[in-house]
Amino acid sequence: MSAIFISHSSQDDAAARDLRERLRSQGHRSLFLDFHPEDGIAAGRDWEKELYQQLRACGALIVLCSTSSMGSAWCLVEVALAKTLGKPIFPIKIGPCETNPVLTSHQIVDLERDGEQAYERLWTGLAEAGLDPADAFDWDGSRSPYPGLMAFQEDDAAVFFGREADTRRLLEELQRVQRFGGSRAIVLHGPSGSGKSSLVRAGLLPRLRANPDCWRVVGPMRPQEDPLRELSIALGQAFAPLAKATPGPGYDWRSILACLENDEERGGETLAELSLDLQVAADEREATVLLIIDQAEELFSATAGASPAERLLRHVCSALSAPGCNFMVLFTLRSDFLEDFAQHPMLRDLEAERFHLGLIPIENLALVIEQPAQVAGLELEPGLVQALVADAETQDALPLLAFALRELYERHGTDGRLSVDEYRDKLGGLEASVARAAEAVVAAAKLSSDQQSRLRETLVSMVRVNEDGQFTRQPIEWS
Repeated sequence: MSAIFISHSSQDDAAARDLRERLRSQGHRSLFLDFHPEDGIAAGRDWEKELYQQLRACGALIVLCSTSSMGSAWCLVEVALAKTLGKPIFPIKIGPCETNPVLTSHQIVDLERDGEQAYERLWTGLAEAGLDPADAFDWDGSRSPYPGLMAFQEDDAAVFFGREADTRRLLEELQRVQRFGGSRAIVLHGPSGSGKSSLVRAGLLPRLRANPDCWRVVGPMRPQEDPLRELSIALGQAFAPLAKATPGPGYDWRSILACLENDEERGGETLAELSLDLQVAADEREATVLLIIDQAEELFSATAGASPAERLLRHVCSALSAPGCNFMVLFTLRSDFLEDFAQHPMLRDLEAERFHLGLIPIENLALVIEQPAQVAGLELEPGLVQALVADAETQDALPLLAFALRELYERHGTDGRLSVDEYRDKLGGLEASVARAAEAVVAAAKLSSDQQSRLRETLVSMVRVNEDGQFTRQPIEWS
């Protein structure tokens, strides 16, 4: 769906096309212009239903006012519907006409009278309405607006809500260190289920990528069983779009891995040199190379072992201490592993900055439900949001809520509407939705008694209990 809906008469297609190009030049990418091959209605679609969904999902309506549009019943229906939905409306007078009374309560931008200044007023008005292109992301309608138990990814930025303040704080912290100095290692920590990975991937990362002259991002990578290999793959992916500026095969992940493995004989300078190579290839020598290590607790798990973790951390610490190396690292870490992090032999002298992410506030849960639905043009029956929030009565119920929303959307969202009945009676509420899905998997597998016993043993082995009696995830080998 689109953040900005351009309403116009077909007689004003040229003016609408010009406005679209101007909006794109300002950085706006999420636009709807009905006749445009990229932004408009695809062949074969129900155009009336599509227009209604786009209006319901948009962040603002721009009306091109002319004699034709002010005489168009359908244009006025679009305006009336946008008003009913509470959308910001921006009338632009593109020629002599008498504006319809339905628009008289809105400040009209007169393009014919004010010329380029009229556009400046429009850009300012859009920003004040919350449509700053730096924070506007396109949503792929083929994806679910609710990712479920999986972390939000970069492609989900348009439907990532409820963590705006935390995203802004984390970005400001990185910018502060970049500009004024300090520890170039930052640990984003919080309890399980607080959404650390989602914050980095869907909140922070798209904003860093939008500013490539300041930031070159490597990752996010997860250490998993072979942290050095994962680092090499992340570096290879960072170099891949810059292939024309990096001639030869030396920047594919296998070549990078070979260099890192042979690095001990060279004093541990390879990662610092690769960071410089990345800046040069991007022609951004002043940019900071930021390595993101997600779920860093995997470095300290029993399965990872000391040696694989030390191999990665040795390279990271060397790059952080290299003179003139514009390199930073951001770890995401479960809070119950902070002591493991601080006491690790490679990290004791790091003095990393700590950034705490608490569980999402209860008052933000409504945003998590409502805003993605608005982006997707999905109608929520009155009372549904209240029912979902009431069931998620504890702050650590966010994973359950995420799962239930995904199930609700995939099972009942094809008609563009979700109801209380579908949630309560058909899905079974918050906890029952997870139980039903689990029971369905077990039933479909037709497990014997012995297999059920082994399944239970396997599930239990995936949980680690620390000295304080806290439960934490423990990865195990598939075999």
